[in-house]
Amino acid sequence: MNSRVLLYAFVFLPGLIFAGGPFIDKKILDVDEAFIFKSSIVENKILISWKIKPGHYLYKKSILIQAGDKILKHNYRSKNELKISDEFFGESIIFKDNLEVDAEFSNVNPNILNDIKVTYQGCAEGRYCYPEIIKSI
Repeated sequence: MNSRVLLYAFVFLPGLIFAGGPFIDKKILDVDEAFIFKSSIVENKILISWKIKPGHYLYKKSILIQAGDKILKHNYRSKNELKISDEFFGESIIFKDNLEVDAEFSNVNPNILNDIKVTYQGCAEGRYCYPEIIKSI
């Protein structure tokens, strides 16, 4: 009888110990923890940066800067972009670690500078994606 209990222990105990392993989700970070957003306005430029937590990324095509209803052209000041094959979006360019963007608003009506919005979206690698985020500056 004791050998049977010992046999069951060897067969089933590892299954009980490791069964939950793949399903244990690490802590889901709040979007503001995963993508630390900073912005400032210097002369006629909007400077935006993100500190992207390890294991997370931002989609390049999701980044949009608007003043009122006018979309502002922006420049990527850091070039740490990677190409991935995304199951939902196909071939996509993403940013990891840090990202800096600037946009000029010299041709924008000064009255709408109180209505600047930045839109972006990112994911936690292999786990989940955040909904689109819109920040007002």
